[in-house]
Formats: sequence, structure tokens, C-alpha cells
Amino acid sequence: MYSKICHGLMRGVETVLGVLFLGLIVSVALQVIARNVLHIPLLWTSDMAQLLFSWLIFIGAAVGLRQGAHYFVDILPEGDGMLGRAVTWFGVLAGAAVVWILIFNGWALTMARARGEIQSIGISRMWLYLPIPLSGVMMGLFLVEIAMKEWRGTPPDTSQERSQ
Repeated sequence: MYSKICHGLMRGVETVLGVLFLGLIVSVALQVIARNVLHIPLLWTSDMAQLLFSWLIFIGAAVGLRQGAHYFVDILPEGDGMLGRAVTWFGVLAGAAVVWILIFNGWALTMARARGEIQSIGISRMWLYLPIPLSGVMMGLFLVEIAMKEWRGTPPDTSQERSQ
């Protein structure tokens, strides 16, 4: 049940990320066309691209965690041995530390920047930093799922989910 919730969340977020990526492409294209063809500055396009990029990077990293898309360095032979499980649990604990940093320090940074404004688009700077703690929350949810699968001895294979 928990995996289905995480899967649904991931699919919804992937859809939103697709829309944001399209927005990023349009924003950068407008900037290039305005500067090089029309010879007029569209200042807001740079800030919009930076905002969208921030959301894509941090939220995309959470989706990448669930999909197992991040790089792994194999230093041990594959197998279900005790050492392999210990390394996996070490990874879960290290991931939990990263999640804690993203949530708590990311929230502090978001609140510290909330009074500032992105003048060209007229919104709070909070929106630029908000994806940091949100990605931490999502990574935390997905890390719990990974830990539950490891606890049960279920391999964290997401190849079926990638093909859906």
C-alpha cells in the first residue's frame, strides 16, 4: 500500500516536472530570441529559468532516488550477504542524514529568503528555495519505502515502474 502511494506521488510529480521542463525550454528560448533576434532584453526570462531549474533539480533528485537513477559505486560483489545488507542500511542512514539537512536547513534558508523578492517576476524569493525542503520530504518518504523493502528482503528493483 505504501509503495502504491509513493508510486502515485512519483507519477504525479513526474507530470508536473514535465510541464516545468517545458516552461524552462520556453523561457530560455524567449530569452535567446529576444536578445539575439529582437534586440530587446526580457529580464524576467532569466529569473524564470532559474526558478524552474531549481524546482527541476531538487524535486527531480527525489524522483531519481525512488527510481534508483542515481549513480552507485560497486565495491562489493553482488549478493544477498550480510555485508551487502549492511552497506544498504548504511546507505539508508546516510540518506536519512541528507534528508534531515535538506528539510531543516532548506526550510531555514527558505524562510530567511522569504522577505526578498524576485523583482522581475514579482514573487517572493521563497519560491526559489522552497524545492529544497520539499525534496527532502519527498526523499524521506521514498527512503522509508526503500527501508521497508530492505527490511522485508524485497529487492529495490524499480524496472517495472519505469516501464509503466
